[in-house]
Parts: sequence; structure tokens; C-alpha cells
Amino acid sequence: MVTKTAVGVGVSVGVSVGVGAVAVWWVWRQRSAQHLQFMWEEVGEVSELTIYPLKSGRGVSVNSAQATSYGLAHGKLEDRSFLVMTEDDNRAVSGRQMGRLTMVSLTLEDDLVTIGAQGVQSVKFRLKVVLKEHKVFHSKVWKQHVSGVDCGEEVASFLTQFVSEGRTRLRLLYRGDVVKDRPARRLDYYDFPKSLDSDKNSAYVIASESSLAVLNSRLSEPVTMGQFRTNIVVRGAPPSDEDDWAYVKIGCVVFRTVKPCQRCLLTTVDPITGKRHPKQEPLNTLRSFRTISEPAKLAKAWATSPLFGINMAIDVTGPLAVGDKVIVARTSSNPELTVF
Repeated sequence: MVTKTAVGVGVSVGVSVGVGAVAVWWVWRQRSAQHLQFMWEEVGEVSELTIYPLKSGRGVSVNSAQATSYGLAHGKLEDRSFLVMTEDDNRAVSGRQMGRLTMVSLTLEDDLVTIGAQGVQSVKFRLKVVLKEHKVFHSKVWKQHVSGVDCGEEVASFLTQFVSEGRTRLRLLYRGDVVKDRPARRLDYYDFPKSLDSDKNSAYVIASESSLAVLNSRLSEPVTMGQFRTNIVVRGAPPSDEDDWAYVKIGCVVFRTVKPCQRCLLTTVDPITGKRHPKQEPLNTLRSFRTISEPAKLAKAWATSPLFGINMAIDVTGPLAVGDKVIVARTSSNPELTVF
């Protein structure tokens, strides 16, 4: 079971930063509603950065990225900027409904979008062409309305045949600037104290290598971070240490933990085959040691949703790179920074 505050604190270390980072941090502190003197600790370094340009599609590993208000970006490649929807009723499609979507890759170089999957012919199109045609469609994601520009018939046919195997007509939307304006989804059954109305629906999920190693030690078939769609992976921290992180600094970038990341059936879909595990792994194993025990209201809502990693909003944007040091402010050292 997971308690409200997890693992021990460890030893605090001094952190030296450049003049520019100090300036950015000072501005953030002035804007922050909590003028607190946090205790900080270096816990490891960034080992992986992954952008998921297609919602529920395969991730793109990068060595460096910009941490923006709406998610990771590398050039024109932006997190969750493409979306698959059904043609008949405009429903957003995820890997939970159609597992083969997790096999689909999307890359963007200059203006050229390439979308495909292993063993099948890729489809390419120019983004400026679809933007010029500007055929806008409307869809819904988690009860939120989103709009996007349709990416054309050729890619729609590819997705229909590969993802739904011809059973459901699908279309690809490019949401562009729309994703940047989409507010964070608020849960209607619990108010997290560090969630702000100004937060965007950014896709920042952070987890540690050691947390995955502990899970894999309990599984007969190991899984990868790809099944958890983690954006930032940390090397060097103890298992589940991220449960105790209230704020995370990487270079000049400052993240704020909004809540622990509760997991669903999407984790049981193998991104290599697109098939769901017959025994709902690794979800069932996670349930055996990573379900929450308090507070009671949240424990009831997440009774079958175990935790892995943390969901973070961003307070200071900026560049990130593999190898950057990861520095945290803990809830166990700073009880006033409680996450839930």
C-alpha cells in the first residue's frame, strides 16, 4: 500500500546555479502564492526525454527539449499535438479502445509529417498543406471540447485500415495552437491543493528508473517506460522516491507536482503488438503494492487504479537535456507543500 508520504528524505545538498537560472527562479518566487524557503535535495539526473506527438501513439525519444506550458517540444514536434478521432461521431480514440494505435509512430521534420507502423507502408503529408485547407473538426477528450485541422484522406485511410482494421472510419486531427489553450482537466471527486486554475493540460509525467526496476522484478515479463508514457525519466533516485517530490527543478525549469499518476488499462497494451495482456499486466501487479490507502475519498475513487510516477504542472519553462541534474523539494521535508 502507498501512504500519503512515502520514502525517507535522505541528505540535503547545496545547489549552485547560474545567474540566469537565479533570475528566473526569483521571478517565479515573486509570482508564487507560497513564499516559502524550501529545503532542496539533488536526487539524480535525467536519463530519458520522450515526446508523444500522437495521443496514444508511440513516443519519440529526444536528447533535449523545451519544457513549455503545454508539454515537451523539440522544434515543431510537440507533445499530444495530433489526435485520432472517429469520423461518424467525432469521438477521440485512445489505446484503451483501439490497442493498435499504440503501435503508430508520428514524426515531424520541418514541414513533413510521416505516420506509420512497423511492417506497413508509411504515409507522408505536408503540414502547411492541411493548414492551408483548414478543414476544422471538433472532438471531445475527457469531456473537454477540442478542435483541430483534418490531415486528409490518405492518412485517414491508413488509420482506418491499420488501427481499426477497417471496422471504424478514423481521421487524424492536428490541433496546433488549440492544445496550448486547453485547460488542465480537473477531477470532480477530489480537489488537489497544488492544482491551479491557470494550469494547462500539459502532459508531464515523471518517474524513476528504479521504480520500473522494482515493478519488473515482480513480473514474469518485464515492461518498458513506454507502457507508462513517461515524459521524463530520472536515474539515481530510490524506488518510488517521486511519491515524495512536491517540486522538481531541472536546470532553470521548475515543475510542481499536481498529483500522483493513477494508472489505467492503457498500461496493459503492449506498444509493440498493440495487444492487451490477457492477465492485465502490469496493472494487476501494481495493484498488489501500489494502491493508495489515504485519504479515504481518494482511496475509494482509485481503488483499482494503482500509482506509478507523478503528474506535474510547470511553473518555469525552459530547456531540458538528458544528463541534467534533478533537484527536488520534498513533502516530508516541507510538510506545507502537501500534494494530496
